[in-house]
Amino acid sequence: CAVELDPRRQRVVGYLNDDVSQRRLSLFTLQLLFADRPEVALAAGPGSGLRRAALLGPPDAGPIASTPITPSATVVWHLSGDSSPDPELPPGWRYLGSGAAPANIEPAQGTRLVLVPGTDRARRREQAAAALGPFLESGLPGSPSAWDALVRQATLLQCGVLVDLEAPLPPDARQRVEEAAHIRWALGSSEELPLDSLPAVAWAERPAAPARATRLEWEAVTAGQAVRNGADKHGAGAAGRTGSPAEAVPTWYDQSLTAEQLEQVAAAVPGVGGVGAAIRRLAAGHISALAPRIRPSRGWDDLVLDDDRMQRLREVVARARHRHTVFSEWGFDPSPSTGVVAMFSGPSGTGKTLAAEIIAGELSLDLYKVDLSALVSKWVGETEKNLAAVFAAAEASNVTLFFDEADAIFGKRSDVSDAHDRYANIEVAYLLQRLERYEGLVIMATNLATNIDPAFLRRVHVSVDFPMPEEPERQRIWERSLPPSAPLEDIDLALLAKLFKLSGGAIRNAALTAGFIAADAGTAINMHCVVDAVQREMRKMGRLLTPADFGPYADLVKAGAVTRHGAP
Repeated sequence: CAVELDPRRQRVVGYLNDDVSQRRLSLFTLQLLFADRPEVALAAGPGSGLRRAALLGPPDAGPIASTPITPSATVVWHLSGDSSPDPELPPGWRYLGSGAAPANIEPAQGTRLVLVPGTDRARRREQAAAALGPFLESGLPGSPSAWDALVRQATLLQCGVLVDLEAPLPPDARQRVEEAAHIRWALGSSEELPLDSLPAVAWAERPAAPARATRLEWEAVTAGQAVRNGADKHGAGAAGRTGSPAEAVPTWYDQSLTAEQLEQVAAAVPGVGGVGAAIRRLAAGHISALAPRIRPSRGWDDLVLDDDRMQRLREVVARARHRHTVFSEWGFDPSPSTGVVAMFSGPSGTGKTLAAEIIAGELSLDLYKVDLSALVSKWVGETEKNLAAVFAAAEASNVTLFFDEADAIFGKRSDVSDAHDRYANIEVAYLLQRLERYEGLVIMATNLATNIDPAFLRRVHVSVDFPMPEEPERQRIWERSLPPSAPLEDIDLALLAKLFKLSGGAIRNAALTAGFIAADAGTAINMHCVVDAVQREMRKMGRLLTPADFGPYADLVKAGAVTRHGAP
């Protein structure tokens, strides 16, 4: 490096090499300068520490004695005072100083290789910090030059290296860990690594702590937000709470985020403007490509059900919100998982999707409606792969999964009479196992609860049936379906609720149709418009009506008083 940085030394080296164009040290030069110490020349040999630490550049082709011994440019710049990272470092690397390990984790002593298994990357990072002190974190380098850069950077910074693995360590990587004996290494993985994939060095294991973010970690993220806003508007609105900053922390602590997810939320808060918005953004790029998102916008007042069924729906929220308290703090057995499964059954249009949206909003989560047509494949094994991708993405995003028409895929298993039955049963069996392991909230909706496999019903924590609304409920739905800001004129909602046994969805459709009829005719929304809209909705459902079915408004039907334009 001294020769590299001084042209005068380079001229001296050219003289010693008897070649003015060869201005770098070579094996010949070292032997000439240190004739009584042959080990000096071997310091640049293939097995030397300088080579294993990647401090030297790769040798050029040519005679060994005259091949230049070139220090890495990163080393030269580092010694010159420029500590810029090596440009060949693997993508996504980062340096973590001594403050990366929480105070409650004991540091390790004297082990050169530490294995850190655990599902959460942030927890693995904490254990690595306790074992290594300051360290570089990186994925598995994909090329020899990336490996050189990683080893070189750790050598210059005098720190350890954490390599996050998605598969067992390949042979070339094992060799690099074994050769770089001057570095302390940690191997992070979601599962325990096979013994035959480990480097041939002494190692210790430090399993990562549980993945769920702690209350203290939540407080660190939410404290500044609560001080600025009193309480985060997303959290207060979704959970129906307002108040002091002290109330904001328990609200967010109820979210089942891992430590890694909470890190991502903390980084996103300044950009999106709130903790709630940052939590919702977790799903972006994961499950959005696999299922359409429904952003919750409606609340309990939009759903018309009796008190008993409303209480059962609120139980779903309570189970999802207080899982950590019951399982972790009170010691209840969480096996097979802490997930919550709800089943909504009933005729179409009775509010099942609306209830799922309200529950997701109450928990400050986005609702993802799983598109079964995009998941089910005629090819053997593809359906299971698609479902596995959905569940994996949902676990990485902290969202609510909504399976509509669930009987299509959660249906009863049948006796095997051909290959189709066998593979259909395999799909159902896979779903049973995957549903048990899922840690989030799953809501299944079906029109035919009797078609659901009994094994699924055993895994359902809360079941709610949605009946066709009775007359009082129908009137309330009519009232809420016609907004007060619309021009209304002499509409007999009590009579409509009494005469026509419609579901909530059908009532909303009829009210909307009446609005378009009135807008097209340039009139207010009156009984003429509503009667015409009800006729069309009943016809769409295959139910034919006679004028007598319209009671005192039969003359509108008899005389054809409601025209195509909606004007009498």
